Amino acid sequence: MLALEGPLALRREATLRVIRAAVALDEPTTDALAEAGVPRWDAQEALRRLAGAGEVVANGWQPTSRSAYRTLLTSTAVNADNSSTNALDRRDESDRPREKALRGGIDSLDDAELIALLLRTGSGDEGVLELAQRLLDEHGGIAGLARQRVEELAVTKGLGPAKAAELAAAGEIGRRLATAVLRDRPVLKTPEAVAELLAAIASGLPHEEFWCLPLYTRSRLIGAPRQVARGDIDSTDAPPRAFCRAALVAGGVSAIAVHNHPTGDPSPSAADIQVTTRLVAACRAIDIPLQDHVVLGDGGRFVSIRRTHPHCWR
Repeated sequence: MLALEGPLALRREATLRVIRAAVALDEPTTDALAEAGVPRWDAQEALRRLAGAGEVVANGWQPTSRSAYRTLLTSTAVNADNSSTNALDRRDESDRPREKALRGGIDSLDDAELIALLLRTGSGDEGVLELAQRLLDEHGGIAGLARQRVEELAVTKGLGPAKAAELAAAGEIGRRLATAVLRDRPVLKTPEAVAELLAAIASGLPHEEFWCLPLYTRSRLIGAPRQVARGDIDSTDAPPRAFCRAALVAGGVSAIAVHNHPTGDPSPSAADIQVTTRLVAACRAIDIPLQDHVVLGDGGRFVSIRRTHPHCWR
């Protein structure tokens, strides 16, 4: 039997994980074990040992060996300490992320379960749910994780290039879907509508961006928001100049300014108020009224500067 003492003692968790997955299969193979969540290297090594001991043959398990492993897994010695099983192993099979999603819909999963579904497998002695939760904790939740660049994720403990690319791709898909919605010419008569439209894009940004939302009559957005500045926006007159140019080129009859605060706090700074005053004046000069300047934070939070500082429009 695969040893849980001696040379393999330090890999006890990995060994138990392989055994649990293998005894659930009539014909354990590397691909089948990997699909069940076992790291491929562990699966290959375990099957090599099992085959060498004559416990797994060409057509599957030797019945007595499989029975012996099942007895081992149910023994008090193996299961006495919860640390010997990861969170996924302790769940009923029907309540694991994939099965839960198929039964109740993808929206029934919490953030850690969604990330675990993308990752598919854990790393070393860390189960996939533990890995997913650690990534969320380390990066401040799912929005913070989505802001990480692929090269940053690739050097994170427990990931690597392949999983890092998959996580980064998921974040980028979310941002592109949010951008695609913007092309449907939504009506933006309130700052709530603006915040709802742009929250998904803004929450994934690690830096500050400034957008012009040119509007048709009846406050319909023309195309997608135009990025007019990136990074600090309070040091030059670039935002008013670029903003007005974007509104004119789009053929807007009015416009809304929007920018995000990567800190998550949408409270406008003194510089934000100064930029707003300059924008109002510049837009009046070209006869394209500025309807509002909305500052986006995290979690859907926002501030309408027109509501909080109406004097900017006097």
